[in-house]
Amino acid sequence: MTQPVSLWEAAAHEMENYAFVSDPELQPKWDVPAKIAINVAVAGRAGVGDSSAYPVDIEEYIDSASEVIEAGAAGVHIDFTWVTDSKGRRLDKDLPPTEAYGLVLDPLRKRFGDDFVSNLNVLNGKTFEECMSPAVSGLAEVAPCAAGHPEEFVIPAVKTLTANGVSPEIVVHSSGEIEFAKRRLFDTGIVTGQTNWIVLYGLPVDVGRTLISGAWVTDTRSMATHLMLMVDQIRQIDPNAAITVCNAGRANLYITTLATMMGLNIRVGLEDSGWKHPNSDETTTSNLELFTRAKTIAAELGRVPASADDYRTQIGLSARRA
Repeated sequence: MTQPVSLWEAAAHEMENYAFVSDPELQPKWDVPAKIAINVAVAGRAGVGDSSAYPVDIEEYIDSASEVIEAGAAGVHIDFTWVTDSKGRRLDKDLPPTEAYGLVLDPLRKRFGDDFVSNLNVLNGKTFEECMSPAVSGLAEVAPCAAGHPEEFVIPAVKTLTANGVSPEIVVHSSGEIEFAKRRLFDTGIVTGQTNWIVLYGLPVDVGRTLISGAWVTDTRSMATHLMLMVDQIRQIDPNAAITVCNAGRANLYITTLATMMGLNIRVGLEDSGWKHPNSDETTTSNLELFTRAKTIAAELGRVPASADDYRTQIGLSARRA
């Protein structure tokens, strides 16, 4: 132990050895996961641009999904809501969900096996049973379910997904919807164990209360403030939650970058945004472009794409093997 000295002698010694900064090795590594699950929502319905690479036909869904899986996407989100194909069919209404999803998933499984996670919308159908059919039939591994959807739908939906081994992806569009999730799903004990959340914010709404009522994002500060608040609130409910953030609206690239910096997973795709940058009207040409950009950003920030099985482990699913 150093022999104690007077204050003034100690101050003199300190100035003799003054170095301004400490040893750089005193800085610990940041707690940012090396692996990032990048999912792609391939539906071409972002509402901007008119590229032929914006999928609306079944064959285009297959081609676009194949491109991103081949490039390293952990999973693909397939959703036909509001999509009209080139034959004039409303794919969310004119075909039964299992038939429509099967037309996309069957060729993907034949080509890629279980090297991607199938994330399917379960909101469309004339009956509750038809809505849930992609989960009950084994097509879906993950299915989004917004906490703010009507209670008489969301409660039995989450129960049905869980009972069929499907991970309920709890969708939140704002801070208030996180409280919905806590009260409806966690305080009641409906959701337990490893939880899977997806944050979809930054999109405008047309009425005071919609099924996707969201947070108003007009600049970098509001974007960052909302995201950090929501992530903190989710962590209060489940400190180990798997959290994915969508590249929604004009904020697209900025949200992807911030979420990657925060150690979260991301979902990119033409379903949620077609803009390249928030300060221009330049549009993205394809889902592959969005995925490649996200993968590049991740690499620059010290993260690597997670495999499908890495992602399954994160969200509490078993590895799938034929």
